[in-house]
Amino acid sequence: MALIKRILRNRKGDTFVFIIILVFFILTLSAILIEYFRMESLYQQVEYVLQRGVNSAVEYAMRDEYRRDGYALLNTAVAEERLYEYLHESMALDLGLNKYAGDEWVYELEIESIHATETPPRLTVDGALRTRSIFSFLTGEVRLPFSISSVNTQTKEGGSE
Repeated sequence: MALIKRILRNRKGDTFVFIIILVFFILTLSAILIEYFRMESLYQQVEYVLQRGVNSAVEYAMRDEYRRDGYALLNTAVAEERLYEYLHESMALDLGLNKYAGDEWVYELEIESIHATETPPRLTVDGALRTRSIFSFLTGEVRLPFSISSVNTQTKEGGSE
């Protein structure tokens, strides 16, 4: 603390350099925090919309004709097809699963696997969100992995036994 007071009282111009360094450090830290929260916000938004799509695909592909008999079955091919329809229509992704804002590329969904099971009715999507950082000269592209799952469970009338 004494060093800082001595630098600020110095008449040689060192104070100006010290203040410039301090301002640069604060601006750099602020920019890094802003970028972190921008990435986190984008990731949460995409994850939320993907979860809605997976839930929608499972609900759409349920085989209702078997529910009456107490079976919960999923048409896996229809579920996967419905998920891709959702990605293209509701999320406005192109055929390569890229998202554009006007002419500017925003992100790409890299789907590594889609695992669907008939019973229990479950659809799981594993992949990553690939985007660019504002500081592309430092980090370039960023991959944020995700694993999203939806299960349709059947409950018995009247609650648990």
